[in-house]
Amino acid sequence: MKQKKPSKLSAFFICVLIATLLWLLHSLNTVYTKQFSIPIEFKNYPQNKLMIEIPKEIKVSVKASGLKLLMIGLTEPFPVLRVDLNDVKSDASRSKFYLSSKMADVKKMFQFKADIRRIQPDTISFINNEGTQKEVPVKVPLSINYTKGYTAKLIKVDPARVVIAGELADLDDIDTIYTLPVSLNDQRTDLVKTLTLINPNNKIVINATAVELHISVGKLVEKEISVPIKLENADEHFKYSLFPSKVKVKYSGVFGESGADSSLLRVFVDLSQRKNNKLSVNMKLLSEHITVLSFEPKEVEFLMIKK
Repeated sequence: MKQKKPSKLSAFFICVLIATLLWLLHSLNTVYTKQFSIPIEFKNYPQNKLMIEIPKEIKVSVKASGLKLLMIGLTEPFPVLRVDLNDVKSDASRSKFYLSSKMADVKKMFQFKADIRRIQPDTISFINNEGTQKEVPVKVPLSINYTKGYTAKLIKVDPARVVIAGELADLDDIDTIYTLPVSLNDQRTDLVKTLTLINPNNKIVINATAVELHISVGKLVEKEISVPIKLENADEHFKYSLFPSKVKVKYSGVFGESGADSSLLRVFVDLSQRKNNKLSVNMKLLSEHITVLSFEPKEVEFLMIKK
């Protein structure tokens, strides 16, 4: 009696299963770096000192095999790490406390041996209690050359503002915190980049060390739409008719799936500026990401009838 051979489909699934198992074994034995969040609390604050920002958690970068990282992840959420600032290494003035000196306590929270690469924040900063603080904007010295036919849909800095603290005399002349400059060429894709903040005075403290720059890039296209003309400074005792009542506008920009949208600009005539039954057409852009190439007509005629 002949033995039935496995079908091609069965053989295929067996191969897929073997390949998956081999991939899984490889992944579990490969070394990775992963970040875990650990809640943190402090006690025994130094006298006459004010902590700039009290972190609610620390980010711990751990380097280990995929299997160990998986097992560590299964123990989340982690218990609260309670830090006695009297036991933490600090500078001579007790203005800075270094959490890296508590590395042994952090390691105890993991049930498996792993290489801790980094703790963020690493340093807790204080100022004299009589100091002051204020909020200022963050600016990125940014130079971008886009690939031809592309431009920005959105440029955002997160956080857009930071808190600086220190003595009043040291804060007076600071109205902006800058990042390291960024120069991009031939840009055509979205970008997220972490940027270090520059402290303009080592006597002040900033509540963040870095920000994220988000750049969303889209393809630049031309559109032509018909936009109704709105009336400004109209006399409520009269009824007005415009000839024509719409303007054809040609403009370029980055558009979503909905395409060109008349809400991106406002077209209007000012009836207080009427001359010889004609009005000049005015235009106001409601988006900084579009450019008007042309529009017609530049003038319209009008008829006003008393109600």
